[in-house]
Amino acid sequence: MDYNTSRPKLKLPEYGRNVQKMVDFALTLTDRAERQQCAETIIKVMGNMIPHQKDAEDLERTLWDHLALISDYKLDVDSPYPINIITTTEREHPHLDYPQQRITYRHYGTTLESMIRTLPDIPDEEARHQTLELVVNQMAKSLATWNKNVLSPEKLACDLEELTDGRIQLSMSPRQLDHIISSALALTKPVSGKKKKK
Repeated sequence: MDYNTSRPKLKLPEYGRNVQKMVDFALTLTDRAERQQCAETIIKVMGNMIPHQKDAEDLERTLWDHLALISDYKLDVDSPYPINIITTTEREHPHLDYPQQRITYRHYGTTLESMIRTLPDIPDEEARHQTLELVVNQMAKSLATWNKNVLSPEKLACDLEELTDGRIQLSMSPRQLDHIISSALALTKPVSGKKKKK
């Protein structure tokens, strides 16, 4: 069996092994006109492989640079652009680290927690109150999804106060809180699986 792991490593894996084979074939051609025509065909194939960049201004220049890189700069053809030599360090992407921030309450998630932490910094009183209502509503939904048995106005108030370091206290009416909690609990109820007969 011929596996990819036993084959030579691809110069640019995004174009695949078939493009690499076409370039290798073009390197074997002795007739310059035939080699030029082959290179232009390879450029068209490479362009079709990345259709989302078709409108990019320098796409064709990039494709010619990539063709030269795939051939190890050995393909002797007439490029419409001067070839830029791409080093391997330019091709390597930086390592992306996982976020290291700790989430106090996982059921709220990082986005909601960061919104809660920025609540005290909103200068406008009316905007802060409206944002607080939206945040408490989302907190109730997240808490109900996680464990509906612990959802209560006291739990929401305690979590909100802890996440804002005591700078925000829950100042909603009991009626508003009951409405928010009942709406959140309604989202967690299972949908009946019975179908109506016609």
